Amino acid sequence: MSTLSDIYQGIATVIGTAMGSFGQAHAYSHPVHSVNEFPAFVVLPASFDPEIAFGGNSIEGKARIIVLVSSIDSPEGFQTLYDILDPTEAGKSVIKALRDAPTFGGKVDSSRVGTVSNIGQIEVFGGFYYGAEIEVEFVK
Repeated sequence: MSTLSDIYQGIATVIGTAMGSFGQAHAYSHPVHSVNEFPAFVVLPASFDPEIAFGGNSIEGKARIIVLVSSIDSPEGFQTLYDILDPTEAGKSVIKALRDAPTFGGKVDSSRVGTVSNIGQIEVFGGFYYGAEIEVEFVK
């Protein structure tokens, strides 16, 4: 498994484990065909600069986490989205989960939650959902 693949899988594992208050959280480290069980978190590479950092000993990268809380026809989905994005909600917040495990289970040296964008109704993977996108920066 490549270092990058290992990192993205580490992020998905941290999210899937930490989001237990929602029952079974589904976290994927690859694009999915469709999403039918919620909440779902899809971890993908973000824009990436292939330059090796710090004198050739480390890499810097970003991940894009697509958060999907319900299909668009579920009105309570937007309220769930607030809970998942609230950085103070222990056991509910994906942002808090990422901050509490900044090495993604030892897969990186450090990480930082960046911007949260595209909040609300989103179209992804051929479906319409309530969701958002979170950018995470890391150093390995």
